[in-house]
Amino acid sequence: MDYKKFASTWLSLQASNRFLKFVCIFLMALNLLSLIGWLKKDTVVILIPPGLSEKSEIAKNKASEGYKKAWGMYTATLIGNVTPENADFVLESFSGMLTGEIRSIVTEQITQELDTLKQEKVSSTFEIVRVTYEPETDKVFVTGRNRMTGAGGKSTPTEQTFEFKIDVKQYSPSITQMASYEGMPRLLGVLQKEETKQKAEEERQKLIKK
Repeated sequence: MDYKKFASTWLSLQASNRFLKFVCIFLMALNLLSLIGWLKKDTVVILIPPGLSEKSEIAKNKASEGYKKAWGMYTATLIGNVTPENADFVLESFSGMLTGEIRSIVTEQITQELDTLKQEKVSSTFEIVRVTYEPETDKVFVTGRNRMTGAGGKSTPTEQTFEFKIDVKQYSPSITQMASYEGMPRLLGVLQKEETKQKAEEERQKLIKK
């Protein structure tokens, strides 16, 4: 027997086995890390909201533009179409979407408005015209035509905008900011122009007083 050749072959096999063991351990560690990362990763659900052609995605604590626009449309439709008969249902459904920080304030305002509608037996209808999302402020603007109908007939429709800031917590939408006003959406560019105009007017008034 050629002992030198045998020893060389035996050492080669041992080195090969050590290398294979290292590769197996590395692959097992890699698979374990991948499994941990997969388990910790938030599940992303892709939805196609009714009335919108774009897809919307929602994870555990965040959502896409399409998702927020869809919920903005739903909320504006809910609180914009009120009758004396469904006023209590609207209030109950809407209040559940508000965060604790603004729930009491907004609910109190909405309650007063709904009580007035019930006492005067007036119905409100809201027809959505457009939905705008502003990435800079993460706000959704739902603009449409509002009309009041009561014993005296129908009022002239007015342009109205609902403004929302919608966050996601545990896959559920949560309204953190809300405003309602007549006219066009108060986008960031519009507010900046108004602020510049106001400052210019203040400077002009100061010059006049001098």
